[in-house]
Amino acid sequence: MVAIVAGHITKFGKRKENLLQLVAEATIPIITKFADEIDFVVVSNTYSGEFNSMSGLNNLIATYLGMDYVPSIRVDNTSGSGGSAILVGKSLIDSGIARRVLVIGAEKMSEKSTKQVTSIIASLLPKEERNAGLTLPSLAGLLAKEYMRKYSAPRESFALVAVKNHHNAMLNPYAHIQKEVTVEEVLKAPIIAEPLTLYEFSPISDGACSILLTSNEESFSFTERPVFIKGIGTASDSSSISSREDIISLRSVREAGAIALKNAKVEKVNFAELHDMATVLEIVEAEELGLLKKGEGWKAYFEGVTGINGEMPINTSGGLNSKGHPIGASGVAQAYEAFLQLRNEAGNRQVKDARVGLSLSMAGFGNSATVIVYGAEP
Repeated sequence: MVAIVAGHITKFGKRKENLLQLVAEATIPIITKFADEIDFVVVSNTYSGEFNSMSGLNNLIATYLGMDYVPSIRVDNTSGSGGSAILVGKSLIDSGIARRVLVIGAEKMSEKSTKQVTSIIASLLPKEERNAGLTLPSLAGLLAKEYMRKYSAPRESFALVAVKNHHNAMLNPYAHIQKEVTVEEVLKAPIIAEPLTLYEFSPISDGACSILLTSNEESFSFTERPVFIKGIGTASDSSSISSREDIISLRSVREAGAIALKNAKVEKVNFAELHDMATVLEIVEAEELGLLKKGEGWKAYFEGVTGINGEMPINTSGGLNSKGHPIGASGVAQAYEAFLQLRNEAGNRQVKDARVGLSLSMAGFGNSATVIVYGAEP
């Protein structure tokens, strides 16, 4: 097994720093302490070419950090890159190729316009679907309409996700959006993809996050409170959304979750960080993972179940919705939130009696998914 023994994050938002400077901000506290221990670097980044005109990013980062002779690779799995990078890092340790792996997630997105960013991200869809006008936001709008139709969910259900996550982000000093919103404000905001509005989508963010992985056996020599990766699962689905039987069925999420929970030998988790690029996705993903009841997950938001003090806290960090979504950094930041929660270091957003957590790093619109289960004990 593999443990997380250190982590650090930058503030997410529209940052003046360039991509390499953001990486340095997220990694220097770890490198300063453990530079001689790191023997592999895995970089999670998706769009350095499109956004920053940079290729070979892992080598550029290694040189920038003064780690020229440390082997490195870059992992690109669109918005699921962070979870995939952690999977790669864990595999390197499990296989014996490396002993201590620094996983870095980073993205600098804000120098492009919203229209350019949307178009670049939509390139993960098949050409035929792009030509038909599909984008990730428009797919979320279609999903929301179908979910309401199929399960008689009120429109306010999705707005409540945004209300909760904006509240949680107010408790996270590293979150992009530091603003509470009401249901009424969410519903009256400009429509992005009918019926979803501005507050129900993740913002365009810059940021970076890093974690240090070691084997379980070595972990206590790095920290008194390591956090253990108890199980991990990954699965895929068709990149052609129109070929799927049901837009509400996120097969990759469901299968990756089942694998991760089986590997972890646990049936229940205390909290979860999910891929809420759009509010409706948080509800659908929670149902697919068995965190909320299928077709009735929306009810949990009216009952406070998913709040920090609820029975199943979801996105205590503020989620992609409010913490921000610098794409390559998002999955790593989810792991870092689990690290803080399980070490009882999450401050005002701390979950009571957190023992087991889960994160979902999802590529595209469920094109693939990586689910990780974390524990305070091996």
